[in-house]
Amino acid sequence: MNAAKPSSPSSETYSDDDDVQSTLSPRRTSVYREPAGEHEVSARAGSIESLDQIDEDFNRNVAARATGFHGKNSEITWMQRLQRGSTEDSDEYALDPGVDGQNSPASKTHHLSSGNAPISESSYHCDDITVLISEQVDPYEVPPQATADKLFKSYLDTVHPAFPIVGKQTFSDQYQAFSASANKTKINQSWLAILNLIFAIGAKYSHLIQAEWRGDPRDHLIYFTRARILGFNEDHILGHAELQRVQITGLMAFYLMAINQINRSWVVSGIAIRHAFSLGLNLRNANKDVQEASREIRYRVWWALCSIERGLAVMTGRPTSFAETDCTAPLPLPLEEDSLYSIASTSPQVIQRFRSMSSQESRQNDKSRSSPSSSSHSSKVRGSPASSSSSQEMKQAIPPSSALAFGFSMRLNTFTNEVLNRLYRADAMDQSWAHVQGTIASLNSKLEKLQSELPPIFDFSKKQRDQQFMPQRLGLGFFYYSTSMIINRPCLCRIDRKIPNESGKARDFNRETAARCVHAARDMLGLLPDEPNPVGLYKVAPWWCLVHYLMQAATVMMLEMSFRADHMPTEVEEVFNCAKKALEWLRSMADDDEAARRASVLCNDLLHKVAPKVGRNPNEASGFGSHRSQSMENVQSMQDGHIDHSEPAQSQSQYAYTTSAPFQPQIFTSYDQFLSYGNLPTTSGAPFEEMFPTANEMENMNFEDPGFFQGPDQRWFPGSSS
Repeated sequence: MNAAKPSSPSSETYSDDDDVQSTLSPRRTSVYREPAGEHEVSARAGSIESLDQIDEDFNRNVAARATGFHGKNSEITWMQRLQRGSTEDSDEYALDPGVDGQNSPASKTHHLSSGNAPISESSYHCDDITVLISEQVDPYEVPPQATADKLFKSYLDTVHPAFPIVGKQTFSDQYQAFSASANKTKINQSWLAILNLIFAIGAKYSHLIQAEWRGDPRDHLIYFTRARILGFNEDHILGHAELQRVQITGLMAFYLMAINQINRSWVVSGIAIRHAFSLGLNLRNANKDVQEASREIRYRVWWALCSIERGLAVMTGRPTSFAETDCTAPLPLPLEEDSLYSIASTSPQVIQRFRSMSSQESRQNDKSRSSPSSSSHSSKVRGSPASSSSSQEMKQAIPPSSALAFGFSMRLNTFTNEVLNRLYRADAMDQSWAHVQGTIASLNSKLEKLQSELPPIFDFSKKQRDQQFMPQRLGLGFFYYSTSMIINRPCLCRIDRKIPNESGKARDFNRETAARCVHAARDMLGLLPDEPNPVGLYKVAPWWCLVHYLMQAATVMMLEMSFRADHMPTEVEEVFNCAKKALEWLRSMADDDEAARRASVLCNDLLHKVAPKVGRNPNEASGFGSHRSQSMENVQSMQDGHIDHSEPAQSQSQYAYTTSAPFQPQIFTSYDQFLSYGNLPTTSGAPFEEMFPTANEMENMNFEDPGFFQGPDQRWFPGSSS
């Protein structure tokens, strides 16, 4: 299951990834050597090509505007490249341009912009479908209590551990009080908007898992519309920042991503980040008037926003709306919320030790990203060996929890952003290909180090009997392999013909790194059983971005097939089988997910085109025949200047999977049936007629006060300020 590890570049070829030009090293010898070819060509030699220009007008029609620009690290762009190559003679290696625009077999057709297929034809996202509904919506209407409880619990169980945008304990207590309130029209509108967004996300999930209690397929749009009326109208958009507004826009961005409205999600996420910056959530909070627990909740809100903003950067290939150097908020504490409040009040020294440990890790990460000239300064502030040993012992003593997994996920999230900044931004074009190779080697080493620091319970590469933390393992596994594909993707191309006089070591590095990219896709698919069971997978994996992960893996496999398995000729059968497996999973998910349906149509078409290039029968991957999906017809109508504003009908896929087998990931030896979704206990308190509090009052309420619930005529949220 482990990917083949490229040999580390020798000091003669790469002395350091931050100073690759020193590899010529005239100080070592007085004999002049002709520089190897990899030092003479730019980063355009790799699959990333030209990062500093575009070859499409993204404002030309509705389809182009709905899809928007996608950068070179997006699987949508990979799919576009694959479509180009599948329609051209593969012997000409037309998937890749020449170096710096020079004449080469690859440059014969690529630079003819008029002949390039638009990016919208390679997109499986649903930005062409409207999120508006035609009927009138009562923003204060709520679902039946039993349904509301299950929607709320679904969100808390599946989304909140990976996206803690609200304080779980505080909001749960508020929800119980809200459920007992007789007049729900007097509740704070921003709080109601947050609740409706939680309902919208839960409703989308209920249909993916085919829950018996699910409602109408369009319910999630109803909840979203209520939230938009209550908390994202013109007054709120132009209003000043507040914590609830950050939560509303953050949840809205997450919901839009979950329904594959990626372009809209990216825009709303940027608004959320702007609001967060206005409140200083990106910085360390030293205000003594804010309780330690409240500081931690605010830090988690910030990191939740970081997770979705950077996730969208991976999906779209667009830059994030903030720089790493602008952020000093510490990583989240490895403590669950139910213990956070008690520890903060009774053992503040424990919190400080965790904070100190987090600061030390941050300094080490900063050192790894800095230039060699700053290393001496970083080593001075790193701390004594005794303190490092103490921190290590403390790390090992931390019990596993979803909060601990979230912290590791955010470290990987931050590292992935570093990958994008170093390999896929416009200024990367100024580097030589040798420098890019050194950067890739360095990033691979850092990624391996991150994996080695995972607690054993979160190790996704080994068989485990544990079931409690399966969602955390799968989430980290998908994320890890996705990042590995992005790191090594620049070498997955026909690169050897584009670098004259390339050294043997550099050529071997290219080939091994390309194989590493394919192996990462293979290992990601290895997390899944061979028999598709989407309902089971949705229950234990990050359901809101599974299609994205599967499309990354499928596209990498088909890219290698389009190159006639040039990088790994002895593994043709495995590559083909993995591509088929990804397609089968997408087909199985297509009945309840429009994005999966579109993705499966795209993959099926391309797999039929590339399978003969590795000597495989396209019929082995059949399942659609000449079927033309409605989504493809919608795209065509958009390109003609029209867009369908009607709500999509429920998918009636002909290739639905109805297996009832429990989800059994390949890397686990056993797994029981899933936990059932029971009702939340209802509150026994009296109904409350007063308005909900402001964001500041919410953070400081004390539900443990015996006099807190005294009656319906008493304001039950104290008017203190943080």
